[in-house]
Order: sequence, then C-alpha cells, then structure tokens
Amino acid sequence: MVSESLRTEFPNVAAGAKQVSVADLGTESTFVVLLLMQSSGSGTCRQQAREIAAEYDEFQRRSATVAAIVPGSAPKVRSWRRLVDPPFPVLADREAALAEAFYQRTQYGRLGRFVSSIGRMPMTVVLDYRDGGPSVGYTYEGATSFDRPPVRELLAALDES
Repeated sequence: MVSESLRTEFPNVAAGAKQVSVADLGTESTFVVLLLMQSSGSGTCRQQAREIAAEYDEFQRRSATVAAIVPGSAPKVRSWRRLVDPPFPVLADREAALAEAFYQRTQYGRLGRFVSSIGRMPMTVVLDYRDGGPSVGYTYEGATSFDRPPVRELLAALDES
C-alpha cells in the first residue's frame, strides 16, 4: 500500500512541477522528509513548515527534500501555502492517501477521521532512498496537535542515517 501511494501524483501548490509524487522526490534526493500535516487550517502546521523553511539549506546539505503533505483540495492547500511560502513542495492530498498509507493516527473515532483539523495527529516520516529504497529511516508520531519534532532532531536523524 505504501509503495502505491508513493507513486501517486498529487497537486503541488508550491514552485515546481504541477503534479508530484513522493517517488519523484526520491529520484532527486537521498532522503525525503514528509511532513504529514493535520489540516489546511492548522496554525501549528504552518509554524512547523516555517521553522523547517528557515533551516531548509541544512536539509539540502544533507541531500534531503522536504514535502508538506496537507489534506484537502488544491485551492485550500494553496491558501495554506501562501501563508507559509516554503521553499519545498506542498502537496494537496485531498483523500489523505499518504496519511492512510503511513497509518497517521487520528483521535475521536469517526469524527476525528472526518474532521482532520481536530482528529488527525501530526506525523513526520523520513524516507531513505540510498539503497534504491524507499525505506523508512525515521518516524515521529505526534501525541497531540502541538507535538512535532524539533528541526534539530530531524537534522540529527538525517545525520545518523
């Protein structure tokens, strides 16, 4: 299931190709850092993207591409991207296919699965493409809406890989 989802093309509302798959990103970099966001309305998600954007050159030095995966339609995610303006791809995952593929946690049962802004927990996944991959090199599953890995922890995870 994960490999199929990685080949699925999603609308990219940031600079670059209009349609992007995670597999495409893996051909350009050794690592792909996926920021599986909660929703297009989450201020904490925007803050995480801004913090990573401020240190993006450090990710690039490590041959890592970051991609924010935001559940929702391309117009909603485009509005989210305008508030953040990151230097990396922002993919609109209308059906939350990547969230499902990586088993991104939700809370509050059906309501949480239906209303991602309150139910979906943030998740960060680092994919390693060195061995033809991808293989999961690091995962951080947020316990709350505000629980996200610090940028330094992500950089350290890349260094240790």
